[in-house]
Amino acid sequence: MSDAPHRPPLRLVVVSTVLALAAAVGTYALLSDGDDGDAASGETDTLELTPADELPDPDGLAFTTFGGDEVPLASLQGSPVVVNFFSSTCVPCITEMPAFEEVHQEVGTEVTFLGLAMADRPDDARELVERTGVTYRTAQDKDGSVIAALGGTVLPTTVLLDAEGDIVSTHNGELDADELRGLLADAFGIGA
Repeated sequence: MSDAPHRPPLRLVVVSTVLALAAAVGTYALLSDGDDGDAASGETDTLELTPADELPDPDGLAFTTFGGDEVPLASLQGSPVVVNFFSSTCVPCITEMPAFEEVHQEVGTEVTFLGLAMADRPDDARELVERTGVTYRTAQDKDGSVIAALGGTVLPTTVLLDAEGDIVSTHNGELDADELRGLLADAFGIGA
């Protein structure tokens, strides 16, 4: 038996660091007073959690196919989109993927499904997709920019985008098939 301490995988450390940094920036922006004086006058319409220039513009986001091609997220516009972020090392992600496939089989003609692997080797992500029976489109969020821009903070994260590509809902954590159906019914009237 070795006395060496157990070290977490590098990709887990990188993803955790990126997500912690995004949370820290959001917390800082939330707690800072700002210079505009609106808070003092009580005239705040919205609360901006992060400065607009710190996260990528959602219209400029792209994901990467397992073959290495960049695909603009905006290319999915025209129908509602379910984006699910997963990793082959994330047990809740693995658990929910068959539920997402079940709902995809039911409503896949009304909404586009996209699974994006986070901090995963392409071979590991593809093997997980095959093992869980997922048939909807899957690819990679290689640098974490897509999940950060869409408001994800943990894995799994599911984001609903409307037909114009605007964020309708962001759910951090595992979903079962009925919970996903409920989100789709509430957001888009799909399956209602």
